[in-house]
Amino acid sequence: MTKIRWICALAAVAGVMAGCEKPSPVPEEYRGLDEETRAQRKYVNLFAWNAMNTYYLWRDEVSAALEKWGDWDEPIQKVADVRYKDAQGHDIDRWTMLTDDFSSFSGGVSGHTRTNGMDFVLYYADQAKTRICAVVTYTYAGSPAEKAGLKRGDVILTLDGQEITPDNYQELVRDRLLGGGTVKAGLRGGGTVTLTAVDMYEDPVQTVCVLENARGRKVGYLHYTSFTLDSCDDLVETFRGFTQAGIDDLVLDLRYNGGGYIITEEFLASLVAPVREVEAKSILSREIYNATLTKEIGADTTFFRTDFSFRDGGETHVVSTQGANPDLPRLYVLATGSSASASESLVCCLKPYMDVILLGNRTSGKYCAGVMLEASSWYAGVKDDLEEGEYEKAKPYVDNWGLYVMYARYADRDGVTLSMPDGIAPDHEVNDNPLDGYPLGDPRETMLAAALELMEGGTRAIQGENGPIPCLEPVPGDSHPRGTQLLIRLL
Repeated sequence: MTKIRWICALAAVAGVMAGCEKPSPVPEEYRGLDEETRAQRKYVNLFAWNAMNTYYLWRDEVSAALEKWGDWDEPIQKVADVRYKDAQGHDIDRWTMLTDDFSSFSGGVSGHTRTNGMDFVLYYADQAKTRICAVVTYTYAGSPAEKAGLKRGDVILTLDGQEITPDNYQELVRDRLLGGGTVKAGLRGGGTVTLTAVDMYEDPVQTVCVLENARGRKVGYLHYTSFTLDSCDDLVETFRGFTQAGIDDLVLDLRYNGGGYIITEEFLASLVAPVREVEAKSILSREIYNATLTKEIGADTTFFRTDFSFRDGGETHVVSTQGANPDLPRLYVLATGSSASASESLVCCLKPYMDVILLGNRTSGKYCAGVMLEASSWYAGVKDDLEEGEYEKAKPYVDNWGLYVMYARYADRDGVTLSMPDGIAPDHEVNDNPLDGYPLGDPRETMLAAALELMEGGTRAIQGENGPIPCLEPVPGDSHPRGTQLLIRLL
């Protein structure tokens, strides 16, 4: 099989050199492919293979698979095949992925996407597990879902007249509810709503309020759904409000937060950590790379700080946390199996500095960080090192292709990664229940009530003695299909 050509050095860190070999004969098994398909596979594989060789966290562990990567292998499946697996062939790395729709993937990460503007969890709708329903967990302000009157606890039983079943739910939910078009959703009780997706920004600073518990202590509450770059300004204003209100405790609700940008996680951590640690610029986190990357760029350590600057959409964004940190000794975090990546890293990296109390369920176990590499940008960076004319040939074949590749394991100041390998266990087990009849931020809502009860020295809500509340069984492995798990380093 034809070998992929080497490109050594780091595309985003240092200069890149290419050593292009003369084309080899097409192997027998690929001679049935047309010229267009072979050309696209060649150029996409060249990009993906080199990115994996440079950045991939488990590069040494998958070196044999990388050696067998051919020019005309189907590239999306090849990346999935190469990903690091255990002895039984199960993916240890479940997140590295190649896509031919990079614009949609990166748009979803930024919060700017085509959407109905709601989040939901999938449950079995009957004890026999023959039907599945989508239970709304929250809606975004101004979204089609909110305008249609959907709210937390609404139950969707049909999509375009079709019942959702174990046999069709993956395709039906993906194509109809998440497909970016129009769908008619049939609700429990007999009503229907028609949703037409729009391009919008889903503001992750969802619900903010200041409550007062039975002891007269002020409790700040923030439901935060994604670590987007655009949310930094809103986070500052939120925490300034908490500080001005003189809150005594803080509840950070990350139960549906699948992660986002590392710099936003660092930003939020610097708003939450004790002020003395922020002012001292103490170590926030460490990143552990593969041996080759470590040799090239060394270790990367991040620190608490008040001033942040990052590039977003070609513009430099400057924002400061100065004066917004409420300086609390403890943090209550609401989390579930849908809490991943940056959410888990935040908990892990704050624990050495403050009392972080986790309520809910074991988190996802997404313990590594990735970079998003766009194939066309990668080729532009190496064009002077390719054979003459190769860059121009490659451009049309790699347009809108990209790779999300795991490049590091995150750790706290002491090198500890709490979420590896199976997530962070809660200090207090509490099941999320969107059917309890209360919106997020209401002190009677199941998980928030448990946190408030704990602050007051009780355990009634935590032990589930707060009355009979209906709760369905989640669909295992797929209960939160909208929850992409991301921890992304800006290049």
